[in-house]
Amino acid sequence: MNLKNKVLSGVMLSLVVLATASPLTTVKADSFDAQIAAQNAKIDAAAGDAAAGNAAVAEIQKQVDDANARLKDLEDQSLKNSAQITSLAASIKDRNDSLKAQARSAQTEGGATSYINTILNAKSLTDVVQKVTAMSQVVNTSNAMVKQQEADQKALLQKQADNQKAYAEATTLKQQLDVQGQQLQVAQLSLQVTLATAQDQKNSLLAQKATAEAAATAAVAAQAKINATQKQQESTTNSNPTPIVQNGGGSTGSTPSTPSTPSTGDDYSGPYPWGQCTWGVWEYFGKSINYRGNAADWVVYANSGLAVGTIAVFPGGVDGADPVYGHVAVVVKVNGDGSFVVSETNAAGGLGVRVTRLIPNASGVSFIRP
Repeated sequence: MNLKNKVLSGVMLSLVVLATASPLTTVKADSFDAQIAAQNAKIDAAAGDAAAGNAAVAEIQKQVDDANARLKDLEDQSLKNSAQITSLAASIKDRNDSLKAQARSAQTEGGATSYINTILNAKSLTDVVQKVTAMSQVVNTSNAMVKQQEADQKALLQKQADNQKAYAEATTLKQQLDVQGQQLQVAQLSLQVTLATAQDQKNSLLAQKATAEAAATAAVAAQAKINATQKQQESTTNSNPTPIVQNGGGSTGSTPSTPSTPSTGDDYSGPYPWGQCTWGVWEYFGKSINYRGNAADWVVYANSGLAVGTIAVFPGGVDGADPVYGHVAVVVKVNGDGSFVVSETNAAGGLGVRVTRLIPNASGVSFIRP
């Protein structure tokens, strides 16, 4: 039986082209969407190849099934040939024994002399005819046995040749089936790998796209915050050119202890707007601190718990702090009930006025140890 591998060759060729001419791991597109669209096209193409490959696999499987059926037929025929060979060999042996017996009989009875004696000893012409006829039949039977012997020997040789041919063909088919089965497995695995690789590449692109989108969103938010800060700084700079940073507002509920206007010797050329709460803390610590941003932004510098000598940072709205800029003050006393006293500027007394105030608790307040 001649097995054709044309379909299998086509499948293997398409897999090689797909794997080499258009590598799935190389995606060159201007954007993630374009890359994903290109990958989807490759997946569709691979799926089409897979469908064609499955059809080819089915055809190969049919050929394998046909070959197995043919192999079974050959094995059955081989068994029949073996049985016939055994039968022919037995028949030949029996005839050989019979012919040998006749030959011994002829030699014992004298061959041609026996014919003459038989005729001379005949009692009548009819007896002669009957005996000659009988002897002719014996001779004819012997000749027939010889011819049959020759025919059976020839048939035996043919059966043996047929049997050998059948076994040879069966052996070849088995080898072809082994190769066919291996190629079938390779084709199926190659198709599975192709589709899996394409899908994995798409999933990777989707993950990269999600990461890029998240990063872009974060960048936009960060830029918006920077823009807002710059706008606030520009607004403060326009109203007071000296300070370099926008600062926090004050709080209510304090008792003023100094005037709210600059006096001789006041330094309003430092890094904070004069009279603001941040300016007051800077003044309190001998102009040695340099925390950036509005008062509420100082929370990023928090490094301590409630203690005398720390800077209290109030987020917007906490204990009367400005809702936008927040408020900062210096802790000057801590009470046993958790309340504490701060020294602050730009509270109830306005700009430049330093006051003290009792804070009931430290809830929502952060602290900086300068």
